[in-house]
Amino acid sequence: MADGRKSRPRSRPTRPIGLSGEGAPAKPNMPPAKHESGWFVAEPLSNRLYQKSALGKPIDGGIVLTEEEVMFCHWHRHIPLEEGWVDNRLSEDPHFAHKSVAFDVIRSAGEKVVPVDGKWLRWSRESHPSKGDAEAEVRWSLAKDEFDINELLDWTMSLSENSRKAEIAIVDDEMDVTMYRLSIIEPKGKLVPATKSDYPLLGVEHLSRKFMREEELDWVNGVQNPVTDLFDELNSRGLLMRPGFKYGCRWRVYATPVEEDHAPWLMQMEVDAPSNWEGVCLSVRLAEGVNKSWVIAIKRSSWHFLVISRHLPGR
Repeated sequence: MADGRKSRPRSRPTRPIGLSGEGAPAKPNMPPAKHESGWFVAEPLSNRLYQKSALGKPIDGGIVLTEEEVMFCHWHRHIPLEEGWVDNRLSEDPHFAHKSVAFDVIRSAGEKVVPVDGKWLRWSRESHPSKGDAEAEVRWSLAKDEFDINELLDWTMSLSENSRKAEIAIVDDEMDVTMYRLSIIEPKGKLVPATKSDYPLLGVEHLSRKFMREEELDWVNGVQNPVTDLFDELNSRGLLMRPGFKYGCRWRVYATPVEEDHAPWLMQMEVDAPSNWEGVCLSVRLAEGVNKSWVIAIKRSSWHFLVISRHLPGR
């Protein structure tokens, strides 16, 4: 290659409509039939789909699939579609393809993602809905969709209280999917908190003296605003804040003195956070490229810290 690189670009699936002959059953399967609550697949095929892959909701004589499950079965379980079926779904929902692709990617590692009451619940590949509780709840969004921090914080906290993980699949305009996991952390450090009269770790040394940043001076001088409020909270946790300009955030947050270890977190305040998932992708990719976690600080009655990280299904 002209630039000297040996690796090839990864191939991107196109997910065509139509069954492959590879691995096809000797007797062709029947297409799903319209049912009042979805799409019906009869026994005995339904038994294999449910028992092995947790596909469909069991009813008398078979299972009922959602539309995204039908597409997954078409691509991976040799289930044919009636002529015009996809066209009808797209006419009803312009984002039907995006939803189906997201569902396919989430399940691609063998994990069992099951639509339940309008939600996608995920079990690990070793588990099954009939044997235990779900490990995670999964959502999907378009890359240009609004990044609603407060709603996502509520969702993540609610799932955490029930010992479930929060995961989201973002579908871009190329029908490519990027997975993220959201979690709440309580960042803590090993430093002795600075006081208004004793703050040896604040400021930076240049020209044989210390230069302090505006937020440091404001905090020392007792100025009250959201920045000094967060500064005070992090300081009380034994953490040290340094400028995050080079990393597109407000602060690099250290748990040790700067010369002892790298900052584990890049922190952004809610007011400075991206407005959509395209911006989130850039921030998370940059943070993880330098082995740090991207954190949003959100103030309610107290401070909450939401981490968004890349997630690979099956890992």
